[in-house]
Amino acid sequence: LFYVVNGEVEVNGQNAATHTLVEFSNEGEAISVKALTDATLIFCHGEPYNEPIVAHGPFVMNSEAEIRQAIMDYQSGKLGGLGD
Repeated sequence: LFYVVNGEVEVNGQNAATHTLVEFSNEGEAISVKALTDATLIFCHGEPYNEPIVAHGPFVMNSEAEIRQAIMDYQSGKLGGLGD
């Protein structure tokens, strides 16, 4: 996967703009990346999770329900604070 820090690129024929996270499947042998403007990318790799991933702001969970619960826990102070 990679993250477009700034600029715009074309990845396998599809545009990806600033602040876009681009994920790839395990299929295929090559990835085509073409810069459409000056661009900065961060490339990453790792083992696939093989489970659902839902992200919202700083929270990453497995479901929308877990995201809602994390937000409620944060708002109620259950996750601690900066002074703790």
